[in-house]
Amino acid sequence: LLAIYAIAKILGDLAVKKKGKRFKDKSFWLQIIFNQDSADPPKLGVIASRRYGGAIARNRAKRRLREVFRKNVTAFPLGSRVVILPRPALFAFSFQEIEMKILFALAKTSFVQ
Repeated sequence: LLAIYAIAKILGDLAVKKKGKRFKDKSFWLQIIFNQDSADPPKLGVIASRRYGGAIARNRAKRRLREVFRKNVTAFPLGSRVVILPRPALFAFSFQEIEMKILFALAKTSFVQ
């Protein structure tokens, strides 16, 4: 059952990467897809590969991005799925700056209502 869930999650992330709108910043890349028929809460996926850095840096980036999502979940439309890929420059910015950049990215992808 866990393997099926993992495969479904991977396929969901791939759909966002393939069909979603993109926003590239020097600190992260954001991709979002919106299902208007769904009233599901927004979902977040963070992809931090080994190219990004060691385990400590990857986990720190994922924690920071998940916290931004958690604090601003109401800014994301219902039915949206978001994939964020952190870039090495992420830690050059404060938490508040990253938060503002992600909200700006949402506005630029024109999914915010």
